Amino acid sequence: MNFRALACENLSRYKAEVLGVMEDGLFHFRGQDIPKSHILPIAHLHDNILERYRSRFWSSEYSSIKLHRYFHHLNSSQALCINLLYPLIAENALGLFLQYLGIEHEAILRACFEKESEIEVATRRTSFDFWLQMAKAGSIFVEVKYTEDGFGKANPDDEHREKFRKTYRPLVEQSPFLNPECQEEAFFLSHYQVLRNLVHISDTDRVVFLFPAADTVVAKQAAYARDHLLNDAGRKRFSIVFLEDFVSMLEERCKGGSLDGYYQDFRAKYLPRVVAT
Repeated sequence: MNFRALACENLSRYKAEVLGVMEDGLFHFRGQDIPKSHILPIAHLHDNILERYRSRFWSSEYSSIKLHRYFHHLNSSQALCINLLYPLIAENALGLFLQYLGIEHEAILRACFEKESEIEVATRRTSFDFWLQMAKAGSIFVEVKYTEDGFGKANPDDEHREKFRKTYRPLVEQSPFLNPECQEEAFFLSHYQVLRNLVHISDTDRVVFLFPAADTVVAKQAAYARDHLLNDAGRKRFSIVFLEDFVSMLEERCKGGSLDGYYQDFRAKYLPRVVAT
């Protein structure tokens, strides 16, 4: 059984045993509504935020973001990102994330979910799951994956070719962090989602890929991006964060404080024991 199947099986139990929701939510696919046990009914959408910070999040400014179409799916990576990082915002503890990345003693000015690219010239721009701006060390753009089948490619159709020429080629050509083959149209489109993220690396800005190590497809693609798409300078401004390891660190570092026990609840929802580290 792959990670997605294990996670969805665990989330189905979580929906019934923890949330007390027995009704299956619906997955709209090819004109049909298909009941799925790991999906919440729309009426229970707010329950995809862990109970301890549920009311606080939904009453905060951070809840004004555009929710993904499938936010009511318990395996929503957007919901996971909020459940992972909003409590750190609420408890003024985002410094733990910086420490995990090896960035010490840096003041955080702003943080938000669903940060839209400011360098892309396009109607539809890349949106990062999480972003934070530091006082001196620039910004960090975070791309989160959970049960996705990997980073997406783009069809080599007229629309994507034109977007590459108008939006991404200028960014890739100006980047001192990407290897030369990334400037080739076919190569870029075959690594479309990864490179849309990596073009945001700059002298001041970093990119982080955060996902479960147990998702081996995403792990292999992220490692390939680090080793083959970025040059030495780019690799210094790129980080891979395994969800299991970061959660373990948070469980340990939050003992005795306001977040004590919270990340155990997070683990119970998102990291099945058979794949937890």
